[in-house]
Order: sequence, then C-alpha cells, then structure tokens
Amino acid sequence: MNESFLVVGSGGRLGRSLLDHLSASRAAIGLARADMDLTNPDTIRATLASLEFDHVVLTAALTAVDFCETHREEAFAINAEAAGVIAEIAAARGARMTYISTDMVFDGLKDGPYVETDVAIPANVYGESKLEGERRVLAASGKNLVARVSWVYGPARPAFPEWIIGRACAEDDLTLPGDKIGCPTYTLDLIGWLDALWATPAAGVFHLCNSEPCSWRDWGQACIDSARDQGWPVRTAEIRPVPVDSVTAFVAKRALNTAMDTTLITRATGVTPRHWREALREFVVQSPTFSSYKST
Repeated sequence: MNESFLVVGSGGRLGRSLLDHLSASRAAIGLARADMDLTNPDTIRATLASLEFDHVVLTAALTAVDFCETHREEAFAINAEAAGVIAEIAAARGARMTYISTDMVFDGLKDGPYVETDVAIPANVYGESKLEGERRVLAASGKNLVARVSWVYGPARPAFPEWIIGRACAEDDLTLPGDKIGCPTYTLDLIGWLDALWATPAAGVFHLCNSEPCSWRDWGQACIDSARDQGWPVRTAEIRPVPVDSVTAFVAKRALNTAMDTTLITRATGVTPRHWREALREFVVQSPTFSSYKST
C-alpha cells in the first residue's frame, strides 16, 4: 500500500516538482506559503490536524542567507522551531518525516568533501538555524530523514543557471567566486534519490547532490557554455574568477568548501548520483525557461 504524502513548501523550487511527481502515483497534498504560517506553532498544529498523511516532507525554509544573518529570530522560527513542531505532530501519528537541509551546516574548513559523520559547524545564521532544525527532526523520531542538499536548481522556479545565463546574454564581462566549492543539485535527480531512500527503512542524515565538486565560477561557466552550445546569444566568453570575500553584497559569511560526499546514499539504495555536468546539460536542453534567451 502506497504512503500518502504531505509536501510543506509545495510552491517552491523543489516542493512544486516533488508534489507533481508524487501526485502522479500516490496520494499527495501540498501546502504553500499562503496555506500555513511557519512562524506560528498554533497555526501549524491547527492546519495539520485536519490533514491525513503517512509521510511529511518539509521543503519550506527561509533560505535567504543574508536576510537570515540580520533576522536570526525569524530564521530559527521557520527553519528550526517550525520543523520541530511538524516533526512532533508527525511522530504522534506514526508518520515519517523528511527534512530538507543544506550544505551550509558546515564551516568549509575541511580539505575535501564532507561526509555525514563530519561534525557540523555552521559559518552563518542560516546554517545554524538549519542545523537546529535537523536536530529537532531527528530527535522526534528514529524513522525520520534529513536530506542535505546544495546549489539547488530545477524547472519549477528560476535559480542560478537562469540568472547567470541571462547575465551572460546581456554582458561581456562577468565574475564569480573561484574559491567557493560545492556540488550542484538538480531537483529532478534529487526527487529520484528521495524516492530511492523512501523505498527503504533508511533514517538519519544523507547528503544528496550531483557528483563531483566544482567552484561557483566553474558552475557558471558550464551554464553559459551549455547555453551557447544550444544557440543562445551568449556574449560572455569566460567568467573571471574572483575571491568570495570580494563580493561586497554578501552580509553573511560564506564557507569556502561545502562539497558533500554521496557514498552513503549509494550504499543505502544502490543509486549513484550522476555528474553535475551531465545533469546541467540535460536541464539547459530541456528547460522551457530559457526560451527568451534563444537566438532566432
């Protein structure tokens, strides 16, 4: 018998695609931002009391890193306290919960990709709030999952690839940090990895991202190269690397290395995440979002 799912954050980049995927074969309902105030525990309890679900997936979060840095209380209310309330409600009715977390729980000082057993020491308020959310969700039930993701993009809502390709089609000279290292995560791949985990009794923390680390600059370069290959009028030839500390718009500290190792999900499910370049090329070729940049 298939589980029934509740997706909290169904209007977001991951949540929207996840709800579409689940609804195709399972009972699934979604709650978007307007449906439930995550800063109000009483509202959360009242809203969930009328809903039936076997599994809740919390994709909603306050993800604006610089906003979180200057709005600590709000960041913790949404990313930690709300997650804990939802986890308690799910546990009380015997439901499983999956909490979507982030690579920003790490301080970036490790030489090489982080594994799930590495000690998490966040470099900013956003990471602190998400790590506390992880703790509360895992404490509520031994059945729960935490999925750490990074540099998420996909068809449901524009993200970094759309932004950098748009910039490259309008400007000759672009810069991106060359010393910030991470792993892009394609939402449609991420949904497949979650499905694979849900088919098992696996619990605890898993790192879910496409394979092989890259710099922010190299990711941007791959985006515009893929767009150029598809005939888009890209004006920027090469993105110039700069230090992340030179980006004056950043308020919060950015950890330099938050690349994550995905060996654990392969051990648990037999699924090996594909290379980020392969996923990116597929996205650029198939996404209708880029139609406005296409040359005629």
